[in-house]
Amino acid sequence: MQIREASLEDIKDIKTLYWELDSDSILYQPSLFTRTERPEDFLTDIIKNNNADIIVIEVDGIIVGFSLVEEKETPKISCLKEKKYVYVLDFVVTKTYRNNGFGTLLLEASKDWGKKRGLDFLRLSVFEDNLKGQDFYKKNGLIGTMKTMECEL
Repeated sequence: MQIREASLEDIKDIKTLYWELDSDSILYQPSLFTRTERPEDFLTDIIKNNNADIIVIEVDGIIVGFSLVEEKETPKISCLKEKKYVYVLDFVVTKTYRNNGFGTLLLEASKDWGKKRGLDFLRLSVFEDNLKGQDFYKKNGLIGTMKTMECEL
């Protein structure tokens, strides 16, 4: 087992995992998500970006999960404390490897990525109906701090 930053050679495997992640997105919010393949240039830009990375977990030469992490800052609003943080934009472990500790290792690697950069905290979003995902994140030390709400117009 190896955890590392993705390289351009990993794009095909990452795209396959995105297909699985996007299937979950469609399941949880079909009115907002549609089936599409992630463009290669999007992944290339992330891999080459100094403020973002795709952290992969590889088992026996197979990439079984990834965490897309970005360095962000709180908005410059007078009432907000200025903080820098890791935002996990996308996080997935393929279904056949879930519940074996790989997600926890990948999340810890995401936290470590932020610690090495001197960031203050880690933030992510999870679908309201994704109770297994919420339980996983809670078991790994994340807490709810704000709830996003929306409605159709």
